[in-house]
Amino acid sequence: MSQQQTNNKPDLKELAKVLSDAYYNILQHSTLTPPQIINNLKQLAQYSNDLPTSWFTPQFIDTMIALKSKFMLEGQLEGLASIIALFSSWLRRLDSMDDSRLKLVMDTLLELLLSTENRYLTLQKDAWIGWVSLIGKSQDIALLDGMTKVLELYTLNHDDQRTNGISEALDAGVAHALAQTNALNDFEVESCQKLLHAHIQFSAKRQDGPRAIMTAIEHVVDVRSQEKPQSRAEADLSTLVHMANDVVKDQPETLAMNFTCLAVLAGVVLREDAEKTFIIQLDMAVDKVISSEHINDFAINQDIIAFFAGRCIIQIPSELVFEMKNLSTLLKLLSASLLTSPSTFNNSDLIHRLQNTPAITNEITQLTNQPLFKDIGRISRAMAKIIEILLLKKQSADVVQSIVDRLVGFSYNVFFDWDQYIMNTADKSMTQEETKNFEDLENVVWTIFKSMTFAFTVILKSIAVDIPDGKGLIQVPNAAQDIISIYANFNFITEYLGDGAGRQAYQDTLTNAVAYLLHEDNQCELNKLLSLAFKEYAPSKFVHDGKPSVELLSMVKQSRLTFFTDLIEQVMSNIDDQVLENDILPVIYPVLKWKRIENKDLYESAHTAVISAFIAEKPISRELAGVYAKILIDNFPEPMNLDQFRFGFNTLIQALCGLDDALAWLTVNQLIQKIHSLENEKDIVLRNEYTTALIDLLKPLSLGPFFPSILDEIRKLILSQETIIMQKATMKILFETVSGSGISDMRRTEAVGWFLELKRELKM
Repeated sequence: MSQQQTNNKPDLKELAKVLSDAYYNILQHSTLTPPQIINNLKQLAQYSNDLPTSWFTPQFIDTMIALKSKFMLEGQLEGLASIIALFSSWLRRLDSMDDSRLKLVMDTLLELLLSTENRYLTLQKDAWIGWVSLIGKSQDIALLDGMTKVLELYTLNHDDQRTNGISEALDAGVAHALAQTNALNDFEVESCQKLLHAHIQFSAKRQDGPRAIMTAIEHVVDVRSQEKPQSRAEADLSTLVHMANDVVKDQPETLAMNFTCLAVLAGVVLREDAEKTFIIQLDMAVDKVISSEHINDFAINQDIIAFFAGRCIIQIPSELVFEMKNLSTLLKLLSASLLTSPSTFNNSDLIHRLQNTPAITNEITQLTNQPLFKDIGRISRAMAKIIEILLLKKQSADVVQSIVDRLVGFSYNVFFDWDQYIMNTADKSMTQEETKNFEDLENVVWTIFKSMTFAFTVILKSIAVDIPDGKGLIQVPNAAQDIISIYANFNFITEYLGDGAGRQAYQDTLTNAVAYLLHEDNQCELNKLLSLAFKEYAPSKFVHDGKPSVELLSMVKQSRLTFFTDLIEQVMSNIDDQVLENDILPVIYPVLKWKRIENKDLYESAHTAVISAFIAEKPISRELAGVYAKILIDNFPEPMNLDQFRFGFNTLIQALCGLDDALAWLTVNQLIQKIHSLENEKDIVLRNEYTTALIDLLKPLSLGPFFPSILDEIRKLILSQETIIMQKATMKILFETVSGSGISDMRRTEAVGWFLELKRELKM
């Protein structure tokens, strides 16, 4: 048996014979019983698109026309459905419209399409497809008029059950007809106009109508714009735009019709002629949506507004957008749709209810597949453009601030809810099914988080970056602090995503917000922000086992703390001494002392932050130097490795040398004392490693008065080493340090001479 048969696929030779037999049986149908006729027609209809064109002979068409009349008279729907499918296939492949039987077939299709009997509902889709397929061949006026009648009938006798079954085909048919018809010209455009008008009326009664009609018009524009020559494309598009404008003007001013007209205009909004009309219609729609008359449908309507604004605002010139009377109101609607719509972020409800269950995974997957969710990027860009327009015109800064406030609150909710979920699942044992779902759930959740950070960054960037000279941050007085708060809350997302698309926009936005707070007039706000942030992590007075609060933090909370420790490194010079001493350092100290690194990024960030305090010459540096030096010494060899310890201690001494030479030498003495304390044989390796770190300090100390002192200490340590092999190894490191860069030019001769003298003393 062949592989094809094994897979239950029909044998082509056998299928060809079956179809051939069915074809000739139908031509001689008078010899068949009714069930045999039905069965043969079903076989042909099933493969109607694959039948040879040559089979559709006049005799075959006549036979089907005769059977069609018989079936309609008898109410035999199964046989009639097969015939309509065969008619549709024939029409789609018809080269010439001269066939005398064509009118009979078209009349049959139109009769079915204009029937309101539910029994014909399943046949009407094939009938419609066949009818529409003739567009562009000839007789377009009659075909367009027929389509118009069908749409008018569905509008007049609107029924959700009937409409849902065929609406997609009707929309596609209109799109195809307007894209392919030869009647889209100044002389015959009336038929196209009537069809578009009928489609508008039909779409206005459907919830998905606006989106459907916009998609249809976009298809028409795409097809027409590719016509050759270009002059024809321009002429057809111009006719389409004028037709759209004319049709829209004649519609009644109801909200549903308003939305549908917006859809038509949105489809052609790239055409300059339609932009003005679109803005007028959008203004009217916003006005109606916020009226008390439509308060019960506010949530649905705001999403429709968001859809159109997201698709079109970013493409329309700013000066034209600014002409909207309700521009700030539109911004509020977009914000509400972005944050609260069940089809977008839905007040982060799903994150709040997050559980490792297939039901939640499916729910989130369905959300991310929502058309409006996929438009989040467009909606946020539209918001950004409106914000930029308003702030450049120095208007509605209070509205912008209120929106940023909502973003801050939203970011806190996401932060707390995700933190709770991670803690709930961190140590939980899972079955194989639960583990699989956990991975699937995380994948879809990160799709939401990625959309959040992208959308928020686009909006915040419009304030912090897109308005030149920091004027956006000046007009929206709390925006800089809010940007930092949002990014701190979302740092667990930023860390996960790493470098990639959108990272530069994030970095630019954050940089400008920080730069604004570093301005002399705003440093007070910066310190308030840092004080409050670090107070959240302050050591608890109620932890009885003495374990620092920071060690009790979840990974999500640690991520937020990492953001702030990274930040203080950048702004250390501007941090108030009291804030540093009372709020920041008490939180950082326990991290510096970790014997087991809980979070590598936080650990390194905390060390860098302390070093920055020395570099900034903060007053507390004098007290901090000894404490931090001891922490570094005690943290080697665990959890620090030699490279980390050498880098940390060298950086510390380098910073202290710029502050106070005596303090630097006093701190170096802690390392010297540590080396001298290692007297046991088991400590030889550790002693030599500390000695290596001490040699590094020749570079920063070479600029100060204690250079001879450290040379003397190093000499004593090398002379006291146990073996000649150790001495040679240490001398090699010493040579690289003395001869390399970093030693002061004024001391280089002294250092080289000292090295040669030591080498002679060691008889090397």
